[in-house]
Amino acid sequence: MAEKEKTEVTELTLEEQKKKKRKKIMIIIVVLLLVIAAIAIYMLTRPKDAMTEGNYKQIMEDMGDKVREGYFETYMNTEWTFPDGASETTDAVLGNSPNNKKPIRYEVILDETEEVIFKTDVIPVGAELPPFKLDVDLEAGTYEATCRAYLLNEDDEGTFTDYSNAGFDVTITVEN
Repeated sequence: MAEKEKTEVTELTLEEQKKKKRKKIMIIIVVLLLVIAAIAIYMLTRPKDAMTEGNYKQIMEDMGDKVREGYFETYMNTEWTFPDGASETTDAVLGNSPNNKKPIRYEVILDETEEVIFKTDVIPVGAELPPFKLDVDLEAGTYEATCRAYLLNEDDEGTFTDYSNAGFDVTITVEN
């Protein structure tokens, strides 16, 4: 009888070993499936233009090109004098640098009220405005303003849209 018990104990141990082995295999399979699912989700949900080690240089070059396209030079001074609120300036300069590749336009905004007191039309590359009047008749005094320069894109229809812009502080003096 002792032999029979030994055989049953040995068979149970073999059966338990098989169960443990199956359990380990199942755990490994489940872990592998979870890892594969996580990788698949990451690949499907990550942004297409995400920076990786492989595309870093190309993305940086593309960004540099976009920044360079938005750069422009202004041709202007920052202290303007007007004999009175309805007269042309005696010294204000506004133009589009010959170094630019696109036309520009300007707006002048009073800092205190945010009122637009002057707007230009499209200024071609290399052009300078002749002496100009403000669109608003200002009383005598000194005014702080922002001159906003807009770099323009020309559409297929020949119209222009703002591409990028920069603001510059200007001081406007109306003498009388």
